[in-house]
Amino acid sequence: MPLSIIIVGIGEADFDQMETLDADVNPLKDKKTGMFAARDIVQFVPFRELKRDPYRLAKEVLGEIPKQLTDYF
Repeated sequence: MPLSIIIVGIGEADFDQMETLDADVNPLKDKKTGMFAARDIVQFVPFRELKRDPYRLAKEVLGEIPKQLTDYF
């Protein structure tokens, strides 16, 4: 399905797991089958890094959606 998931991390928590789920650097791999995800559908943005720049926040939050959509089709 043409699905995009956007996660905005709020607060000072450790978001390392979210960065892994975002899979911008390394594609997700199923531990049971060893298969890699066909495409990246998750965008994670840590709010604390962009809270003072609403334009950059919007760009980061929405920036991957066009590629995710074209990757689907």
